[in-house]
Order: sequence, then structure tokens, then C-alpha cells
Amino acid sequence: MRGGPRRLDPPYETTKDKSGFDPMSSHTTTQQAKSITPIVPRLKSERLRAYPISVAMFDKMIEAGVFPPKNRIFLWNGRLVEKMTKNPPHVFAQNEIVEALRTLTPPGWFVEQDQPVTLGERSVPEPDVKVVRGNRADFRSKRPQSSDVSLAVEVSDSSLPLDTRSVLQNYARAGIPVYWVVNIPDARIEVYSDPTGPDRRPAYRSRRDYGLEEEAPVILDGLEVGKIAVKNVMP
Repeated sequence: MRGGPRRLDPPYETTKDKSGFDPMSSHTTTQQAKSITPIVPRLKSERLRAYPISVAMFDKMIEAGVFPPKNRIFLWNGRLVEKMTKNPPHVFAQNEIVEALRTLTPPGWFVEQDQPVTLGERSVPEPDVKVVRGNRADFRSKRPQSSDVSLAVEVSDSSLPLDTRSVLQNYARAGIPVYWVVNIPDARIEVYSDPTGPDRRPAYRSRRDYGLEEEAPVILDGLEVGKIAVKNVMP
């Protein structure tokens, strides 16, 4: 390099000792150099951004065997999420809901438990329970879309804040007609209906809570097909 050491411009700093000598000077002695504080770049911190994953990309990852077989991974708002482990009260309530719905569901519908559904282009959740239009054979080579689902159910204990906010908003945005939150801490079933669909703040316009001494109506395509006693599904 010609002309001796080159000074560094910001964001780099040079350091002078108490005597005021310039450590970047070509006249710096070996002894002086040993006492010089290293010049460290002053870097600006950058916020890392997650790379969004689409449903199409998620499907290709599944086909390629990216996820270990025993890992329960689903796509939520463009991000990969690991499914939560369920405690015994959650498992009990979920199983009771499944059995009750299978008893009430008429021909032309079927009940699924912990199976995926496509919501738009960025989410493939696995609701605790859902009622799907059609027959299982209709979905040999494809998963149900939100338009195929008339009722989605989430059993909520520690997940209650998530199920009544982010999950609710996504289901409302996707237009799932009826959404149940089986609220274990408060011993009630919250029934949400009349979704806004795609909206700046997606939500359900109607909510009705059913307590331990009440029965929640099961509505499929706008028709009541039966009722489930809340006390029978609470742990």
C-alpha cells in the first residue's frame, strides 16, 4: 500500500493514547502499538426477518421429506410451528367432542381430529376437531380447504389467549362459518359465527357462550343437526 497506513472512515474509530499520538501514524513504535486498543467496526444492528413460506412451498417440503415423521409441524401465517403437547384434560375434552360430533353428523359430512386444512396461501393448521363436507374418499389426494369446513373446534387451556385471538382471526379471515373454543379454565363452550372473511381486522360478528348446564347447538351449513351438553365434554 502506498503512502503508509490508510485512515479508516466512519463507522470505524481510531484510538489515541493519553499522550495524543495517532495510532494510525506510520511513526508509531512497536511498544506504542502493543498498547493500542484494537480498532473495532461500529456496526449498525439489523433486525433479522423471517423468510415467509407459502402453502405451495410447505407442500414441497413435505414431499421432499424435510420434516422427521414424528415431528408435528404445521404452517401458520407463513411460519413453521411445532404442534403443542396436550395434557390429559385437553385429550379428554377433545375425544368427547369427537365422539359427540360423530354421533350427530349426518351423511355427507365427516369428522376429523388433528388433521390439516388449508387456509389461504400462508396457513395449514391442524384444528383439534373439524367437520368437513363430503366423504373421506373425496380427499384421497388433497387436503380440505377452508370452504370445505363448516365447524372448527379448538380445545383451550394454556392455549386460550392464542385460540381466541390469532386462531380466531385466521379462521374468520378464511370464512369458516362456525368456530368453537372449548374453554376448559372457564368451563364453557364459546361459539363464534358469522365471520367477516378477508378484512383488515378479521373477526366473528356473533358470539354465544354455553355454560355447564347448557347445550351447544351443532350448526352445519346453517342447519342445526343436534346439541352437545357442555358438562359431558368438560374434564
